[in-house]
Amino acid sequence: MAVLRVLTRTVASTLLGVMSTGVLPLPATAAVVAGAPPSAAEPGAEQVRRYEVQLVVRRDASMSVQETITYDFGTATGRHGIVRDIPVSHPYDAERRRVYPVDNVEVSSPNGAPVDLDRRERGGMLRLVIGDPEREVTGVRTYVISYDVRGVVNTFADHDELYWNAVGPEWTVPISGATVTVEGPAPIRRASCFRGIQGSTEECGRSVDDTGAAGFATSLIGSGSGMTVVAAFPPRTFPGAGPILEDVWSLSEAFSVTSTTVAASLAVLVLLVGGAVVLVSSRGRDERYLATVPGLEPAPGRARLVGCVPLFRRDPVAVQFHPPEGLRPGQLGTLLDERAHVVDVTATILDLAVRGHLRIEESDDPAGRGGRDWRLVRTRTEGSDDELLPYETALVDALFDDGDEVSLSSLRQHFREDLVRVQKLLYQDVTGHGWFRGDPSSVRTGWQLRGGLVVLLGGAATVALARWTSFGLVGLAAVLSGIVLLVLASWMPARTAAGTAVLAQARGFRLYLETAEAEQLRQEEAGDVFSRYLPYAVIFGVARRWVGVFAGLAASGAAVPVPAWYVGTLHPGHGGLDDGAGLDRFASSLDAFSTSTSGSIAAATPSSSGTSGFGGGGFSGGGAGGGGGGSW
Repeated sequence: MAVLRVLTRTVASTLLGVMSTGVLPLPATAAVVAGAPPSAAEPGAEQVRRYEVQLVVRRDASMSVQETITYDFGTATGRHGIVRDIPVSHPYDAERRRVYPVDNVEVSSPNGAPVDLDRRERGGMLRLVIGDPEREVTGVRTYVISYDVRGVVNTFADHDELYWNAVGPEWTVPISGATVTVEGPAPIRRASCFRGIQGSTEECGRSVDDTGAAGFATSLIGSGSGMTVVAAFPPRTFPGAGPILEDVWSLSEAFSVTSTTVAASLAVLVLLVGGAVVLVSSRGRDERYLATVPGLEPAPGRARLVGCVPLFRRDPVAVQFHPPEGLRPGQLGTLLDERAHVVDVTATILDLAVRGHLRIEESDDPAGRGGRDWRLVRTRTEGSDDELLPYETALVDALFDDGDEVSLSSLRQHFREDLVRVQKLLYQDVTGHGWFRGDPSSVRTGWQLRGGLVVLLGGAATVALARWTSFGLVGLAAVLSGIVLLVLASWMPARTAAGTAVLAQARGFRLYLETAEAEQLRQEEAGDVFSRYLPYAVIFGVARRWVGVFAGLAASGAAVPVPAWYVGTLHPGHGGLDDGAGLDRFASSLDAFSTSTSGSIAAATPSSSGTSGFGGGGFSGGGAGGGGGGSW
């Protein structure tokens, strides 16, 4: 085999020499002249003086490649070595690409050039960066690059074939001359060679010797041009040869809808979504006292049997003529829907006014736009018999941080953080009373974080599965499961049996506010319940109806005193709510106040194919391999 190598290299060198002196046989000479030869390199410019390639094809369809590149750096400065780009994949068909795995890369230099190797692969190209970034090179340097490449043989009915871009068209510098030798485990029957730009059919010199090895040579190759060789071996020289193919990623392939992928996706959905539903139905269900009238706690001394509230059945609601004992509007609102809404804080401000801790006064819009504003005036000092709860204390302190008076519109500038603190204390209050098994806000946030984590992990799984398999649907099922868990997080806070009992009373009281009539209220202390129950009516969203009932009373002649906690233009006389029109105006003013308060306190602070190279199908750059290079 060594003798063959020497012979073929000698043939190739001879071809190159005679081509440069014009002594080639007539057909080859004509082929060279047929195309306009590229220009020689400018004096002092970088160029490849000589490019020698040895290709040895093995029986397993792999190939040993040795490239000896004599590179002239010319007068260029700041260069450290050369770059060699080797294509390692080509499109094959719509769904697959042909790959040429490259292994055992080694670099040496017979004249002492730095040969540090940095190997990078991207976009179907293997880049070999050769040289030392700490050392510059000048003059003429020789680099010997050797590597193995697999899957290089194409098979046909009448022959096996190597179709290879020995010198790729991606070189950025001209090449003065190139020689290629090809040998294999059987004699080469036919050989061909093409040179020039991509697609050129201009032939270059070739020869097959008596041993069956082939030699090819060409003179000047301009930058952007290459040299492609084709060698035919007897059929079945390479048993089992064929292209190495990889699937090309596509959306339809990544998310294939097959019985397997659908079954796996459904399994993930059932497992994760089913698990989330089980969690909600167990840990997220309210408790209740068993064998006890809804709304009541077991009598002292009786066993407190506790079970879960039925999923699809609600106990009947009995009318309650007053709010649950000691339950204030903010607490009631949080207990109702497990959330401390802004309206719960707004109703707390009204309740504080009703209880005498502050007064609400209508005023003109300070911006002079003709609208209304409200002024809150602190009226009760420390030591009052009406003890404030921690969240109420925090609210009063925040409202009157700069004095005993504050305009509602000014709260827009700074109250947002105070609101969050009051809401947090409200959650702590209802949890501290034993009405919830855990802080509703913290429980909800915890499960939202779990759902978000499932979404993130499912998204990562989707990307990985879609990139390397066709099971992307399984990852999407995990993402969907995480979204379901995020939604179900709102159902995870759960009331204790004591909380459910108080909730039943609160619902009964709402029924009273929704159904009470004027004649019924005439028998009660109308003036007293009007103000005391008004903040609860705001929580239940029936404030206008509640005021309307009293407007009917006033229209029939019953006296409804002006609330001392509210100062405003209730009616032309400003003296009392002794007519329905005055109460209607008060209802409108109350609506405006509630809306403005909620907006003010919640406002944010500004701030390669397998075709043959013979029979007219060959051209420069049409084979595998090739690539190019330059200096760096």
